[in-house]
Amino acid sequence: MKLRLCLFGSPTIECGDESFALPFERRSQLLVFLALRRSWVGRAELAAMLWPEQERKLAHANLRKIVFRLQLAPWSARVESQGGALRLDAETDVADFESALREGRNADALTLRRGELLSGFDDDGNEAWSNWLRGERDRLRVAWRSAALDRVGADIDPGHGVDLSARLLHADPLDEAALHAHMSWLARDGQSARAR
Repeated sequence: MKLRLCLFGSPTIECGDESFALPFERRSQLLVFLALRRSWVGRAELAAMLWPEQERKLAHANLRKIVFRLQLAPWSARVESQGGALRLDAETDVADFESALREGRNADALTLRRGELLSGFDDDGNEAWSNWLRGERDRLRVAWRSAALDRVGADIDPGHGVDLSARLLHADPLDEAALHAHMSWLARDGQSARAR
């Protein structure tokens, strides 16, 4: 059964022909963390990430409970356990985004980022999670910006150039490169009055 997590915007999980919104809870945090890491992650690291305020023994007990509760999900076989580590065998839109960027398919990459990474998954009560999420968002935002600037510098349809440069400006209204690109695309699209 195919398992795919869409992590840009509000996270969802696609399992077979069904799609479910991931609620903001520890179980979902575990899933998305494993999905983004795409490798084995030690239980100690997971426990410290999800329950940093708790003693190690209690944090590990909480992790065991979450992993046990995951067994009730139809895709539970995709959560693999090996000794002191876990991993999730699943596709993600983030992995596809990064793959498209590596392969120079910027147009494809830009369509995959449909919003901020893990929208609605901010956890103000967990500094470890917040710091990790902020770093991931920044990393992916920088990659998106670079691809978008590269794309608006290419020979593309003027309407698309206007839309993409507007998205860049929306992401950062003080981005001078985006402003210059937007004004240029407005002029090319015959909207010189808006470019002033």
